Amino acid sequence: MQDNDVVTERLRLVELPADVLDALINKDRDAARALSGLPLDLADFAGDEYVLAMRRRQLQTDPTEQPWLLRAMVQLNGGKVVGRIGFHGPPDEEGTVEIGYVVRRTQRRNGYATEAVRGLLEWGARHGATRCLAAISPGNTASLALARRLGFLRIGQQVDEVDGLELVFALDMTTWAEAPAAAAKV
Repeated sequence: MQDNDVVTERLRLVELPADVLDALINKDRDAARALSGLPLDLADFAGDEYVLAMRRRQLQTDPTEQPWLLRAMVQLNGGKVVGRIGFHGPPDEEGTVEIGYVVRRTQRRNGYATEAVRGLLEWGARHGATRCLAAISPGNTASLALARRLGFLRIGQQVDEVDGLELVFALDMTTWAEAPAAAAKV
């Protein structure tokens, strides 16, 4: 277990450093696995070349952003990678971060997204983030329900150049971090 891992009840959220991102971008599964020590599957990153390259550029510009970026969701019991999660970067000057995540199709409906998002939000709040945004496709009913369940409130919409129309939600992490269990029941 690494010092920067975020640990929840069933998951360990493990940073994916620049060399692992390079291997994933180059579709070198063996290198990605060897460098990360995780059973990463290239299929889990199919279609994410844009995001991987963006995060890689961020790390080239400022390696200190690493803890805020892409992480693998790894089961504590068994070590299986069930998804990925991360902020789009460290908090801006107002303390705002944006979160993104994906759970493997075969692992959905097990509560992993909820658990990982809660864990990363708690970590982010402890490290200076005060507000979190989530941009969600209107057709992604599972993520819309998760955002509402965790207390995110819709503040608008946007058109993303890659993902198209997204509904934008915000969460005040200062109050959420004080009472995450209560916020989760909203």
